[in-house]
Amino acid sequence: MVAQTENTKTVGWNASVPPNGFANRPKETLYNDNPQGLDTPMGEIEIETTPEHRNLVGGDPTCATWTRAYDDPNVVALRERLLRENGIKGLEIQSPSDVKRAADRFNRDGFVVVRDALSPAQLARIQAASARAIESLMADDPDCSAGGGAGGLPHRYSFGGGSASRHMLHEKAWCELIDLETLTPILTEIFGSANYVVGGGGGDIAMPGAIEYQGLHSDNMWSELPDPFGHINMRDLPVPVLTVNFPMVDLTPVNGPIRQIPGSQRWRAPIPNLADEPDWMKLSTVCPAPAGCAVLRDIRAWHGGTPNLSREVRAMPNIEYYAPWFRSEGIMRCMPYERWEELSPHGQRTSRLVVCDRGEAVIGAGYMHPRAKMREKFKEEQFSRMSQREVDAYLRRL
Repeated sequence: MVAQTENTKTVGWNASVPPNGFANRPKETLYNDNPQGLDTPMGEIEIETTPEHRNLVGGDPTCATWTRAYDDPNVVALRERLLRENGIKGLEIQSPSDVKRAADRFNRDGFVVVRDALSPAQLARIQAASARAIESLMADDPDCSAGGGAGGLPHRYSFGGGSASRHMLHEKAWCELIDLETLTPILTEIFGSANYVVGGGGGDIAMPGAIEYQGLHSDNMWSELPDPFGHINMRDLPVPVLTVNFPMVDLTPVNGPIRQIPGSQRWRAPIPNLADEPDWMKLSTVCPAPAGCAVLRDIRAWHGGTPNLSREVRAMPNIEYYAPWFRSEGIMRCMPYERWEELSPHGQRTSRLVVCDRGEAVIGAGYMHPRAKMREKFKEEQFSRMSQREVDAYLRRL
């Protein structure tokens, strides 16, 4: 990982980058609910984030006057507090062999951690691929100020959001995560069938010096159910979309572990903004947990990023899976046919909705940049070498 290079002591901590990224962030937002999902309007402020996360642009008011420096007194105090108090008490980490228990904990809490999901060799390959992607993003954003994660906060990136193709399934190391013998039985148990499908692959990165909390949110890859009677919504159903995150380093209290609010995948209460959020939710983080484990998450569950006050990069590549009964406009064709051919038979079947035709290019694949306008420019250059008919056909089939 980038954190293990000779620049370990300096990467990420950039005191010149102000808290929350830019001065004109709204001072407060009402709630971080996102019932419109993929239909969420772009909003008035242009930030480097995905449309379904426009509700997060308020930033973190608690650190508005801090300096983004490792030895800033406020940073030091928060680091010491997190070392004492951060982490879900009694966090269970399940064995890959205990399939039913892992599924039960997932259904109860909206997430579950599974140890030894990756072999040492698999972990090394995805670590190397992650490091290459991070270095590409940092090459165009050396002070990490652009902000490419949900909410557009600086010192955070999104693997998928930073890729011009919106996903990372053009990378062999990501595709290797799709059908793991340690996780496929658990996924099958959770979905009640082996007929689930892959929806994409990406993940997120918290650079050292990410001093802000990211607001709690729910990753709604849909529009709310159009129930004319108002009896049900998406939270009344079994899990529609499950994301598996793979930590590339040990998750500790101070390196930006993801926080999960147990049982919230079923809650209908509004998600509070950071100013109203109780302390226990900020400390409800998935740590300690070892590199190479897997964090399976119901994306409806309330979750959010936390400060990375360490000197190491915290990256978590992911694979997204959709239930057999659920489909979404969020699924797009983003896997080259050559990658698909390398998969197991089960991996090929689950990836049938994201694979491109033989010989067809994945527009945007292989180009990483923290700025949306540069990603769009790269894609436009690819489209310019195609006929209008080919462009129209490609866009219709995304």
